[in-house]
This record gives sequence, structure tokens and C-alpha cells, in this order.
Amino acid sequence: MTLRLRLTLLVTITLGLTFIVLGGLVYFLMGHYLTNEIDRSLVARAQEVVRSFRVEGNLRLQRITLPNVNVFSAPDTFIQIVDINGFVVTRSDNLGQQSLPLGPQTLIQAGEGIAFFETEIVGNHPLRLYNVPLLLQNQPVGLLQVARLLSPVQQTMGNLRRVLLFLGLLLIFLAATLGYILARTALRPIDRLTQVAEQIGEGKDLDQRVPYQGPMDEVGRLAATFNAMLARLQRAYTRLEEAYSAQRRFVADASHELRTPLTTIRGNVDLLRKVQGQGEAWQDEALADIASEAERMSRLVNDLLTLARADAGQEIKREPLEILPLLQEVARQAPLLGTATFTAIGLENLAGVHIMGNRDYLKQLFFILLDNAFKYTPSEGKIDLIVNVEPQQRLIIKVRDTGPGIPPRDLEHIFERFYRADATRSSEGTGLGLAIARWIVEQHQGHIGVESTVGKGTTFTITIPLLKG
Repeated sequence: MTLRLRLTLLVTITLGLTFIVLGGLVYFLMGHYLTNEIDRSLVARAQEVVRSFRVEGNLRLQRITLPNVNVFSAPDTFIQIVDINGFVVTRSDNLGQQSLPLGPQTLIQAGEGIAFFETEIVGNHPLRLYNVPLLLQNQPVGLLQVARLLSPVQQTMGNLRRVLLFLGLLLIFLAATLGYILARTALRPIDRLTQVAEQIGEGKDLDQRVPYQGPMDEVGRLAATFNAMLARLQRAYTRLEEAYSAQRRFVADASHELRTPLTTIRGNVDLLRKVQGQGEAWQDEALADIASEAERMSRLVNDLLTLARADAGQEIKREPLEILPLLQEVARQAPLLGTATFTAIGLENLAGVHIMGNRDYLKQLFFILLDNAFKYTPSEGKIDLIVNVEPQQRLIIKVRDTGPGIPPRDLEHIFERFYRADATRSSEGTGLGLAIARWIVEQHQGHIGVESTVGKGTTFTITIPLLKG
């Protein structure tokens, strides 16, 4: 059973039960009201008859003179007077030859001197009787009976039942129709949501959204939540696609980079076998090539391992670190990387400056940038390590060189893995250094940027927050 049908049945059953309760209450109250109305009319008529009685005679011998009861009768009202033994003394003409029902129990109750009501069936006609004991000197001497037919009441109640039944059926029909319309209207956004979900499942189009413009009720919140979920799935799917694409490029580039030193090593091994016993000069040169390529391959593997840890979500363990001794050590060792002129500027401003960092990784970061600077800067060029502390509690470190610069088309790609500008593809680099540098900076809650002008040089800028307090 569909949700729409269940909602329709729920609305129909609810309204139907409500009408049954209300209709039953109306029917009961109407019957009670009509019966009470008859009882009041019988009491009033009996009181009129009693007031017309006359008591005649002396104190010892008194008798009741009865009125003409036909004066108080009506087409639907009957009057009868009986004595204490149950014999009919007088009755209204509209009774004809019939008498109002009078049983032994009625006489017994009348003997108690209390008026009471009865309902009897006479000739398939229901009667409502009001019995009033007649007292003489506080002794019951007879019984006055006033009766009315209940047929009009039953006819009215029957008509009311038919009206209620008709209205009930009409209400059920209207409730079912209205419930179906309301259920269809309320569930239309859910139907659209289902259609969108099916379309996404078939076509994998995460750009689609559920079109909903109604109020932010339960259905509105469901549509908004579903759209938000689609947005998150789209972002996750996009990141996953980018990760898969990067992984494919990573594997292809890693395979290419590893193949070169392996080919060199294999070629030199074959050469050693061929020239074995022909002199030591060939062997020394081949062994030097093997050692050089093995060292290069070792660096590549270490860089790959570092990036693999980054991809696995590994975080660098940091601790309070005074930055001045580390940069002094870097400045002392930097000139060994090349022949260009090296200058450290601003180290005197770092006394007592601390950051949350990892000494080993930061040192690796600085040497990646300095090694690139020395690698692409000619011997007559200049390299500067510039350090500054900003009032915003940030440490600014710049590595500036006067090398060939980086073309604008390459600037946005230099932090990608294995990416190397066309002018540097003949160098010994692997293209992983800057990717590792960016990861280290991000792990230190910092930022790395680059500015470069072709023919004038390149400047890398690192921003790291200082340790507060």
C-alpha cells in the first residue's frame, strides 16, 4: 500500500470516526430532548387536570368530583382515571373502547403516592405514560394517567438517522477525495525527490537539485536536506575524481622517474660485464654513475614516502620551537648548495621568537626552496633568505633568487607533483620538492606563495603563525 493511499485512508477514517461520534452525540441529545419535551407536556397536562378536581362533602365524608377529561385531551394526548382497585372511572373519548395499560406494578407504585413515568406498547404504538396518584386526606383513592404517542418522536428520530447516514456517506466520500488531493499535494515534493534520485542513480548527474518552493515544513526540510546532501556528494565525488586523476598521474610520473635511474644502473652493470678485465677507468666511471643514480632513486623514494604519508592523513608532530637557531643553522649550511652569492637578512629580529613546529620538517622545507634557488641561479647571481616578524603575530620567510624566473603559465602548477617547467626538465629534480614543501607549510597552519618574473628571478614567501603567549 502506497503512502498516498495510507494517508488518504487515515484522513477518511479519522473524519469518519469523528462524524460517527458527533452524529451519535447529536442523535442521543435529540432523542433525549424530544423525550423530555413529551414528559414536560405530560406533567403540565396532568397538573391542569388535577387542578380541576373538586373535593365535596363534610370532614368525615368527602369525595372527589371529576372534571370532563375530554377538555384536556388532544389527538395525540390521552387521559384516563382509575380507582384504587384499577377500575376505569373515566377516560377521554379519543381512546374509544381501548384503555391505557394498567398493570399490578403500576397500582403498587401509585399506592406509594409518588408520580412516575412509564413507556408501554399498545397495538404496535409506543406510549409515554405519566401516572399521578389521586390523594384524599393523604390516602390514595385513584390514579390519573396521561399519555402521548411516541410515534412522532420515533418518526423524527428515524428521519434524523437517515439524514445522518446520508451526511456520513457524503462526508466519507468528501473526506476520501479531499484526503487524496491533500496527500497528493503534500507528497508531490517527495515524488520529485524520488524522480531526481532515480535520475541521479541512472545518469550519475549530481548537479541536479529538488525544485521546492513551498514553506519550510517537514517536506521542505527534507528537500533542503536532500539538496544539501547532493551538494556534499557532488563535492566528494569531484574530490574523488580529482584524487583518482592525480593518482593516475602520480603512478605514471613515478614510473617514468624510477625507470630512468634503473635504466642507467642496468646499462652500467651490462657495461661492467663487457669491459671486465679491460682496465679500471671504465669500471670507476660506471660505478660512479650507479652510485649517483642509486642516490637519486633513494631521494625519489623518500619523497614518495613523504607524500604517501601526507595522502594518508598523517599529521606532523609539532612542539614549541625557537626559530632563530634553526634559521642560523640553515644560513650556515646554505652556501654549500651552490656557487651563487647567499645572504641571510633579518635574523637579528628573531630573538625569543617561537612557533609551534617540527625542526626536521622545517629544515627540509627551507632546504627544498634553497636547493631550487641555487640549482637555477647562475654563479654570478644572488640568493637571499629574508626573515621578518609582522605585528599580526606572523613569521614571514622569503627565499629570493635572481634566476631565470618561472613563466606565468607554469606558476599555477609548480606545487603539483612531478610538475616541472619546460626550462627545467633537463635538470636532476623529480618535481616532488615543492609539493612536499606545501604540505609541510600547511601542516604548520601556514601559507606558501610564489612570485616570479621571467629573466629577473623568483621569490617564495612562507607565512607561519607565531606561538601566542
